Amino acid sequence: MEYKSLAIVSSIVTFGILETLVPFFQYRQNPIKRFIHNLILGLINSLVINVTVILILNLFWKPTLSQGFFYNLNLPWLHFILSFLLLDLYMYTWHRLIHNWGFAWRFHKVHHTDRWMNISTAYRFHTVEVFFSNIPKIGLIYLLGITPNAWILYESLFAVSLVFHHSNFALPFKIDKFLSYFIVTPNYHRAHHCQLIKYLNSNYTSLLTIWDLIFQSRYYPPQPETIQFGVPEETRDFNVIGLLKLPFVSVHK
Repeated sequence: MEYKSLAIVSSIVTFGILETLVPFFQYRQNPIKRFIHNLILGLINSLVINVTVILILNLFWKPTLSQGFFYNLNLPWLHFILSFLLLDLYMYTWHRLIHNWGFAWRFHKVHHTDRWMNISTAYRFHTVEVFFSNIPKIGLIYLLGITPNAWILYESLFAVSLVFHHSNFALPFKIDKFLSYFIVTPNYHRAHHCQLIKYLNSNYTSLLTIWDLIFQSRYYPPQPETIQFGVPEETRDFNVIGLLKLPFVSVHK
């Protein structure tokens, strides 16, 4: 997973610089504390998921290399493309599920309580959500026989995309809109972080936007600068402990 680590560090540095030089909005509060707490939560999640993945792969990875639905495909390039697309489709499906299942929303809401999006928002996820989102993914990899190379490439691009579309980088409107027909862009994802439910329940995809087009959940904001981020009933600033406790004290969506 050294490629994913390189992708994460590179994206944080690159988009951190861009959002500082060309910000989409000016912060009304000092973002340093929020930035630190988000990254600490991200480090906790990284540790938990790395341990989990290592334990599971030690048990199941060898059988995966010799079986699975894709194993009998004699076209490596087709195997690779299908693996990549299905991993991305899984992330779309998972994201849509946790928005529409009240119990799961309690955990995912931690991510949406950030009222000033920047690169650190990409790591503001509850540990329980991160853990359980990866269990079905590993099962999918096992059942389909997805190769390590396809998985590593997807995870690396996913990591870059996550930082990119959560960043406070002011990508020119026309470029952002054009790219949004292919990948998730900052304006495209800003709509998903809107306080209004009808926009919150759109743009579920995390990398390729084709899934929002297919399943009719696409929305591109005509005036992204007017979007108010966050969750209306949660206007507090949270530290790491507060974020971890939030699902157990908050109300349903």
